[in-house]
Amino acid sequence: MMFVRTLNYPHTKVVFGEGSMEYLKDIKGRKVLVTTRSLIGGKLYSQVLGLTEAEVLQGPSQHTPEEQMRALGISGFDVVISLGGGSIIDGVKALSPKFHVAIPTTLSGAEHTEFAGFTSKGRKVSVQGKEPDLVILDPKALTETPRELLLSSGVRAIDHAIEAFYSARATPFTDVLAEGSYRRLVQCLPQLPSTAEECQGAAWGASLAMRYAGRGLSHVFGYVVGPRFKIPHGITSCISLPAAIEMNKTPKLRQLEVGNPLNEEVGELLNKLGLRRKLGQYCSLEEAMGTVEELTEAVNRSDNPRKLSSKEVRKFLEDVF
Repeated sequence: MMFVRTLNYPHTKVVFGEGSMEYLKDIKGRKVLVTTRSLIGGKLYSQVLGLTEAEVLQGPSQHTPEEQMRALGISGFDVVISLGGGSIIDGVKALSPKFHVAIPTTLSGAEHTEFAGFTSKGRKVSVQGKEPDLVILDPKALTETPRELLLSSGVRAIDHAIEAFYSARATPFTDVLAEGSYRRLVQCLPQLPSTAEECQGAAWGASLAMRYAGRGLSHVFGYVVGPRFKIPHGITSCISLPAAIEMNKTPKLRQLEVGNPLNEEVGELLNKLGLRRKLGQYCSLEEAMGTVEELTEAVNRSDNPRKLSSKEVRKFLEDVF
């Protein structure tokens, strides 16, 4: 019997390149801008308001707490513009506005998926929301993002690419996206901000690869430990990705290697970016081990290439600690 698989492509319109922010002038209707406290009053914020004349709401904070997201009150607007990173964009996606314009200020790639993550009762959950109707990838949108946040969100994009590549649901389509995005990201991230547009394109490809192939141990680690220990999304990838690669080592991953084993190559990149982190910087070993049961269950529900025992998950946590 033939084994046939299908794939549905997104309907989002993406406007990209320098000057693409001007596209906002053509959008009609009653508009609201949802953004972060850190951007309010800045040049980027002023530029967006100058192009849209939108009302303004301060969006949810890191990890998108559910109570903050539910309190946004965007249902009365024709157009919702999300300006910020994944927490802002995910919060708006989860509320499914009439027309959503996403302007990402990081490389986390939340704008390219329909799934929205938020924190409920101390744990990150993911729901199927409404993908943005329009995404604007203007490199100027990255100019006010703190360097560590921008670089760590780029590591998150690398995480998307690698986990999509070794996913149990990988396809030839996602393999091409994942491999190409990985190779571009490792070249362009160290050269930011001059490579902002290239990095945006690579993060776009990595996010689509993850959208269709799914995610595994490194992402699940971020969902479980990030909200619990107040670790930013990108930093969770800086902690977990090399060890997750080692845990999920398969012959296929050699295709991504240039010289050294892939986990070592990623570790060297983290050192180069100044982003090598350990879980022990955020919690005690006892607190970390308190997540074993939850993490094991979540990994084995994910698209990780293999099932893990609680003993293996404990070893993984020891390695990243």
